[in-house]
Amino acid sequence: MSADAPRVFFPILERKGDYPRRGDGGYYGYAHYRAHVAADCQQRCVYCDATDTEVEAMQLDHFRPESFAEFEALVNDPLNLHYACARCNRWKWDHWPARGTPHTHDGENGFIDPFKEDRLKFFEVKSDGQIDPVQPPAAYVIALLHLKREFMRKLREKRLLLVELRQRRTALKAELQADLDSGRLSDPRVILEFIERWERFEALLG
Repeated sequence: MSADAPRVFFPILERKGDYPRRGDGGYYGYAHYRAHVAADCQQRCVYCDATDTEVEAMQLDHFRPESFAEFEALVNDPLNLHYACARCNRWKWDHWPARGTPHTHDGENGFIDPFKEDRLKFFEVKSDGQIDPVQPPAAYVIALLHLKREFMRKLREKRLLLVELRQRRTALKAELQADLDSGRLSDPRVILEFIERWERFEALLG
């Protein structure tokens, strides 16, 4: 899937800002910003791209790890908080190969800032749900966070199949409506009712 394809995976993210502060101008404890950060990240894990309806236990990740003294001032800064699934957050832990630099990776190893980079320039998602690196540090991220595990492959494949299903349904419904308008169908109500039931079923799938 190229960067020009529909954004099924890895949407462009922007910080909404206007994060609430205490009366003295400081930030509240980082947990206070969960809803804000989730909205910034479009309710998706910034690493594996799973949505909070596809996986359970979403968490706040300190992008620059809080365990390092050099990032102590960022502990409650919402600009350093990312929405992440529990597995990715655990596997990322305090890994930060770019320590001692202002960068997020060292050219080979490290992480992609989803608010500054288009992640589809780093990852390619195949039609079977497999994910491959396009350029560094994608290979590092894929390996560290186990993004090739079968559960994630199936999740990505399901999302692609649902997109295809919606496209086919839309085309079929338009074709049936055209047949109805032209009089080629004497009584399309049964078929239209089936499609409406299909839509409701698909909504249940998410």
